[in-house]
Amino acid sequence: MARWILIFVPLFRVTLLTAFSQEFERLDAKIAVSQRRPFVEISEQDIKPSVQAIAAIDNTNVFFLNKRGQAGVAKFSPGLSLIGWELYSKVKLNAIGTLGLGPDYSLVTASPFEVTQAFDTLGDGSLDFFEGIVRTWPGRKQGVTITAGPVPDTAGRLLFALSPHATEDGETPLARLVAWHPDQDELETVTESQLLISSFAIGPNGLLAARLSMPNYNEGFYISLTELNSSNSKAKEPAKASLPQTLPSLLIPAELTGGEEPTQICFFTEGGVTKLILTCPDSRELIEVVPEKEENLWQGAILLRSLAPSPIESVVEMSTGSLLGGGPDGFFPLEIPDDEFRIEKVAVAEDGVVLNFSKEVSRKQAVIDTFYSVDSISFRGLNKTLEVTPVIESDGKTVILKTDEIGKGVVLKVSCENLASASGDPLFSETVFYTIHEG
Repeated sequence: MARWILIFVPLFRVTLLTAFSQEFERLDAKIAVSQRRPFVEISEQDIKPSVQAIAAIDNTNVFFLNKRGQAGVAKFSPGLSLIGWELYSKVKLNAIGTLGLGPDYSLVTASPFEVTQAFDTLGDGSLDFFEGIVRTWPGRKQGVTITAGPVPDTAGRLLFALSPHATEDGETPLARLVAWHPDQDELETVTESQLLISSFAIGPNGLLAARLSMPNYNEGFYISLTELNSSNSKAKEPAKASLPQTLPSLLIPAELTGGEEPTQICFFTEGGVTKLILTCPDSRELIEVVPEKEENLWQGAILLRSLAPSPIESVVEMSTGSLLGGGPDGFFPLEIPDDEFRIEKVAVAEDGVVLNFSKEVSRKQAVIDTFYSVDSISFRGLNKTLEVTPVIESDGKTVILKTDEIGKGVVLKVSCENLASASGDPLFSETVFYTIHEG
């Protein structure tokens, strides 16, 4: 039996002006009816949906999940203006706040104890066929549960995180990322981690970004960046020695998130650069991470991207660089104003730190060294303030902060206090961070 899910058509039908065109439409519909998926028209609603998780179907349609465990669908214009939305039905009351898009446009959710695939087989706007595609895994009877996912990858797999996971008696429990594929009988382990994985995303070329849980650490929040092994084989379990280790890569400082924990992660592309965005619903802050690989280690810049108008629980990239957020107050296109003065890029050079701004800086202010501070914080917690000599490039948008040797194994904190643009605009956020690993 074929399985279908809803696809939406525009709400406005084009009025045909001639009898010929009307007849053509009827013939076209008759020929193509067997190729079209069932659909429903969505009516515009006065109230806004509560959104906990989003999965993009295409550039204008999404699935979403609310905190009551109800799944819904929403349609947007190309500019991400909400056209309408509609709830399907309850999936699971205790569903984890992540959605995946499965085969044949199916909706995939997970609870701590099951990965579930849902279809609308009747085409009546209600999810009526549910299938538990993953219900068993090693250690389930001993308390191993699903903590994050499901997230699809380009190989047709669905990945989710398990914790705590021990394959043998007496072994130290680990978190583990596993993959389910419809053509394989058993789960495939793709990473191991010493820390519980609370959320994750998979980006271009199989890069895994995972939020690692450290409940007793107050200085910040750890993100792991790991290159996953590409796997199209039917191997049940790769050799343990070849498993990537999901280790802390970047520290998101608590002062940048308002002390609130980042919850969900999303990859997106902006200006040809792959970036991450992390949601902090309680503080309404959205954190941007620009990952860079240096000597087989992932590091990069961390900055405040924007302050959301209301709590954002989930973010998804609809089209390249176009971000849609969702939370208790509905959906929000997450755009940065074109005229906002902000730090766009941070890089580490041999002689210091390079800052790129969205606008030309005030040259009168930008040459004052006391307007800047660069602190080097070692992974052992030792703080060192570096002397700064600012140099403005000819474009006026690039400032090089020449410093003493920065070293390895540190987190850089760069602040540009009171710096304004040439037109007098204040910086949206004065502070950025950069993680540099020991080679």
